[in-house]
Amino acid sequence: MFVIMPFRLRLFAALLLLPLPVMGGSVDAALAMRLLKTNCLSCHNEEKRKGGLALSSREALLAGGDAGVAVVAGKPEESPLIQLLSASADPHMPPKKQLTQAQITLMGEWVRQGILWDAAALAGQTPSRPVVLSALPPNYRPVMAVALSPDGRHLAVGCGHELVMFSQDAKGLVYQTKAHAHLDPVQSIAWMPDGKTLVTGAFRRVVVWEAEPLRQKREIVSGLTDRITAVLAGPGPGRVLLADGLVAESGVVRELDPVSGEIVRSWTAHDDTIFAMALSSDGKHLATAGGDKLVKLWDPATGKELARLEGHSSQVLSLAFHPDGSQLVTGGADRQLKVWNVATRENVVAFSSKASAFNALHWGEGGAAVFAVLDDGAVLKYTGLISHTGAQSSDSGHEKRIGEAASALYALAVDATDGRIIAGTREGRILAWNKEGKLTEDLPASPTQAATTPTSP
Repeated sequence: MFVIMPFRLRLFAALLLLPLPVMGGSVDAALAMRLLKTNCLSCHNEEKRKGGLALSSREALLAGGDAGVAVVAGKPEESPLIQLLSASADPHMPPKKQLTQAQITLMGEWVRQGILWDAAALAGQTPSRPVVLSALPPNYRPVMAVALSPDGRHLAVGCGHELVMFSQDAKGLVYQTKAHAHLDPVQSIAWMPDGKTLVTGAFRRVVVWEAEPLRQKREIVSGLTDRITAVLAGPGPGRVLLADGLVAESGVVRELDPVSGEIVRSWTAHDDTIFAMALSSDGKHLATAGGDKLVKLWDPATGKELARLEGHSSQVLSLAFHPDGSQLVTGGADRQLKVWNVATRENVVAFSSKASAFNALHWGEGGAAVFAVLDDGAVLKYTGLISHTGAQSSDSGHEKRIGEAASALYALAVDATDGRIIAGTREGRILAWNKEGKLTEDLPASPTQAATTPTSP
């Protein structure tokens, strides 16, 4: 089970926090460090040293490489490192990517102002700059994350800044309790396999919770960069994967030990936000969906990239594995739904454009059906997914509209026991449909009872 933040809200919120270079002012060294880390460090590190150049420290950068000096402090016009960033440069750096003019200008100013160094930012250990979050508006209570417990008896809901708990049985959902979870809207929720612990993520903060009674066990604030847009239990016992990063710069996967609160490893997975993650049932594949239009497959044990799936023309917002791990379904802001063969990396099913973006996906019913919720409020069910060969783009299965909401749907959960479909709306409501498509529940995600504010033990 995975959850995402809707693209338009995510992008707007992130742009509000994105610092821009100001000509004539002091350049933030952390910004330059992140650009080096994202675009250069994979080839120019202490182990690889392509062209004899390492960027792992200021001293190494100033020492240059096989071709001589790489930078001259205070003189970007005499620094090959800066000159090679130009679109017309030959050779050109980075080899397979073009930095924006704003990024090139920032790097030039960084050299002009003396090559200030921020080792922690280069290692991805610190956020870009201090940010103080204000209280959310009272009427801003979107449901961006929902997650069913492993036994299906409890539903965790992120409604605005609150974590809300419901019990669930054959009669429906019953409100239990809620807690003030974050200052920022709750972006992501995941249950641990024991069904007794869950993890929530928001802006530069992750909280580990005891489910019954609901209380905060631990908070993690160090080593995080931005909003935690996705959380997964795994890849190993007692570990959690987080999607972190910076809009238009990097999407970072971090592995968290929720007991110690330590980030045990991190790797840059995308050149933009990671909107969703999913683990295959055997734990051998991690899939990430990026704002860079890519879907990538990883070995979660090593962080090694196994494949990249290219086919979406805009941000990829959602994905889910087939229960047996053989296929992956992806949905994007381009209003396309695609199914991929994990072994061959081929796009074997493609549905033509729909009316709106795919905000969340779930592959259920033993692999017989894919469920989707869209930005226009539609709830769709796909069956009879027929694989095709080559670059066909015609519909390859059956689509059924089984429900709709009056506003955008952002989060999705499907009960494996009775097929109940649960979705969260932009206005802060929980809707549920039975497997026949009948709306059975429409209730506020956060009842009027006051939320508690648990403290760390």
